[in-house]
Amino acid sequence: MPWTHDSERIFDPDEAHNLRRKRQRDTADSILARADFLPPPDRTLILAVYEDSRPVADLARMMGRDPRALRRRIRRLVERMVSPRFAFVAARRDQWSSTRRRVATACVLHGLSLRAASDQLGLSHYTVRRHCQIIDALVEASRSWKHR
Repeated sequence: MPWTHDSERIFDPDEAHNLRRKRQRDTADSILARADFLPPPDRTLILAVYEDSRPVADLARMMGRDPRALRRRIRRLVERMVSPRFAFVAARRDQWSSTRRRVATACVLHGLSLRAASDQLGLSHYTVRRHCQIIDALVEASRSWKHR
């Protein structure tokens, strides 16, 4: 491939390194902002990693857990937190009925399964599933509206 001005600029290692660092900081800031929506134990874990920069191995040792299992837990939490579904629910749940808000908080923000949310909220499995389907439809409609 011939070298052009654009290709030289793209492969400038100093610029690429600075962009990577900025993106990582932006992502960490986004994660920290969304941590408020997590249940207290998960919030504490995310804050320890992303705000206090505590090594996962140290946290695992303090908690008496396997470091790999804790890394997986953190990865799953972060994947959920950066999802469009999480952001949509966090931004819009106050506009919904109390039942839908409770279901959205339990299933989307706290990551409970339909069954666990049903048990915790004292709602039927059907009601929880139906509200989750409606929330997913709202998220999809919002995404398709943005792409127009």
